[in-house]
Amino acid sequence: MSEPRQNPIERITDAVCDVLAEQGVTALSMRNVAARADATIGLITHHFPNRAAMVKAAVRASWLRDQAVVVWPETADRAAVLRAVKVFLPLDAARRRQLSVWIGYWALTQHDAGLHEIHDEVYAALRGHHLRWIRTLGFPPEEAERLADRLCVSLDGLLLYALLYPAHWTPERQLEAARGMIDDVFARAPRPGPGG
Repeated sequence: MSEPRQNPIERITDAVCDVLAEQGVTALSMRNVAARADATIGLITHHFPNRAAMVKAAVRASWLRDQAVVVWPETADRAAVLRAVKVFLPLDAARRRQLSVWIGYWALTQHDAGLHEIHDEVYAALRGHHLRWIRTLGFPPEEAERLADRLCVSLDGLLLYALLYPAHWTPERQLEAARGMIDDVFARAPRPGPGG
């Protein structure tokens, strides 16, 4: 008896990502996911009672995968912060694809409380990572929180525009913009960070 390609839940969650990346949110149906996963709708409904549960599992799997490749700095190390941020920038085809999946998740989140819970976790984690290194620069707590919020929103804007306008937002321009956002935080710091 041959081994399956991968476990069925991974096949399904990977297929959700594939459909989102290749066909967009409007094509995200159990039928399209089943076709992409080389599975039956029965297999999908065996593991997930509905489309929302299937998408929620895919979002969580994507977040766990993304978290595993990022090394967040514990201190205000400019180069380390930029390295962490670079993981999310659509600098190559694989990252552009992953970001297009996340944009699809964002669109679905507007009308799904379960997905919104996961996005709350993602936002809190990203904000928390930025807040940690920003605090080491000596900002008062409220100012550190404001700067972390601003950085998260600015980076999300960069991600979206880099995906929508790749000819303009070249990898070099993306890195320059991200570096500038990070440098702005360091420039306001009450005490300089390493290399600051």
